[in-house]
Amino acid sequence: MFGVDSKIQIIRDFLPITNPHFNGDENACGYIIWKLYNRVCEAIKSFVALLDNSRYYDAFVIAGHALENCAMLSYMKDNDTEAKQLEKYNKYLAGAAVGRLLAILDMDKSNLANEHAWNAYVAVLKIFYPVEASIIKDNKNAIEKHEAIMKVINFRGGLNTEKSETIRNSYRRPILENYITSFSKNFGNIDDGEFSRYYMKYCDLKHGNMLSPGALAGDIDDETIDCFVDLILGIVVYLDKSKLNPIKTSVK
Repeated sequence: MFGVDSKIQIIRDFLPITNPHFNGDENACGYIIWKLYNRVCEAIKSFVALLDNSRYYDAFVIAGHALENCAMLSYMKDNDTEAKQLEKYNKYLAGAAVGRLLAILDMDKSNLANEHAWNAYVAVLKIFYPVEASIIKDNKNAIEKHEAIMKVINFRGGLNTEKSETIRNSYRRPILENYITSFSKNFGNIDDGEFSRYYMKYCDLKHGNMLSPGALAGDIDDETIDCFVDLILGIVVYLDKSKLNPIKTSVK
């Protein structure tokens, strides 16, 4: 049984895999997987720096950030076939695009009369169009439904609220809790549900619930510190055992 100092030393000694050189011709799924891996590794570095300076609340939050990104990494990476990996990537990308579309529509009060808002909306639609059928709620005849929905949202006129309502009613975005559950499964369930429980605590603190244990400055106890050290240690073990495929260039 490792003590907390030994666990922290293992985390401190973690050496990320060197990222491949990206030239712009890479397979998009592989590129995103490597970028998520890099984001998790950067979070681990930040975690150690915060812990060294007794910034326990911030270390707790960055540990949750590392968990979110590691779960998304595992969701896409840990699949039996390239086809399944691509399916998961498409859902991830479609969910991210839905979020951006809704953000643009909700923030723009001009109903896309503003040129910058319209250009941003069109740019995200181009990303969304090839993958949106992967998250459509009613997936019977998904392609046909997808084309019909595009005719409703792919135009400049009308109210943003109407487009937002159509998008919200038509698509089911992957939720982070599902990524966490999938990560636990892909990791052999050795966390015994701790990933999900930690994520609930993290969300509670991140969203400013002052009644949550540890929310007040200096109120995080040794047991809680040990909890999030265990989380990062688990992520480090996962990354050490993970095999990332070399980047493939896109077929021309």
